[in-house]
Amino acid sequence: MATVLGHPEVSLQEAVPPIRRPICFLAWGAVAGRSEEIAGAIGGEARCFFPLGSSRRPPVLVRYVLSAIGTVAYLLRRRPRVVVVTNPPIFAALIAYGCARVIGASVVMDSHPGGFGVQGDRVAARLQRLHRWMVGRVALVMVTDETWSEKVRSWGGTATVVHEAPADWDCPAPERHQRPRVLAVGRFAADEPIAAVLEAARRLPECDFALTGAVASCPTKLRESVPDNVTLVGFLDPAQYRAAVADTDVVLTLTTEPTSVMRAAYEAVYARRPVVVSDWPVARALFPHAVPTVNDEGAIARAIGSLLAN
Repeated sequence: MATVLGHPEVSLQEAVPPIRRPICFLAWGAVAGRSEEIAGAIGGEARCFFPLGSSRRPPVLVRYVLSAIGTVAYLLRRRPRVVVVTNPPIFAALIAYGCARVIGASVVMDSHPGGFGVQGDRVAARLQRLHRWMVGRVALVMVTDETWSEKVRSWGGTATVVHEAPADWDCPAPERHQRPRVLAVGRFAADEPIAAVLEAARRLPECDFALTGAVASCPTKLRESVPDNVTLVGFLDPAQYRAAVADTDVVLTLTTEPTSVMRAAYEAVYARRPVVVSDWPVARALFPHAVPTVNDEGAIARAIGSLLAN
């Protein structure tokens, strides 16, 4: 029986009555797992607007224009009563808000830490005035940590902390490989300690590491320093990614941003794979059975080694 988040005793059939106008969760990103799972948990539908797929990215401006056109067409056709929209980019929320005014819908923003200008998101950092303006006009802002809840309230908005909805991963039981495999999940984003991960891999020559993320996004200097036991596997589509998680002994997901909640850590739990996370309070609270580490190569290597030894 499916359950409502935070209320396992209430079934979705009881909590979500039939509706004529749907609840829609929109994202302008290449990965739609969070939006699909939360939409499914509340009886809604999800749409991810990312033109031409992840491997053939057009320029950002072109991508945003195409995403905006798709968003407007979708919302005017579906006419939802509630629109949940991922931020960043804030332009997605702005377009959704404009459409909502026309069709009489409420808007909820799902503002990730990057939407507040951290995680190295320089564009979002420059657009905080627009973010603040939107906060005062939407019905609710979903955030990852109480730090951002306080920020939203100081801007005159209403906030709540929402993490991932439970997912149904049909994953085989773990089976240790002769050479342990470590899947380092990321996008080569500014808040990911990639250099430290590569050096940790160099200290563990008995392990094979696979790093996800579009190879073109990896700085040239780092690409040239990749150890022999590391493979840059590129951006993985959902099926490829699940297969990679299923075929690993350890999931490694790290961030330098204290308020960031790594979705890959949830996915490791769904798949019943051991996981190493950055040692931040929010990660310790959400993943008490994960192995925490500070973001330097020695600590990362020791965390992986201790996990493989146990």
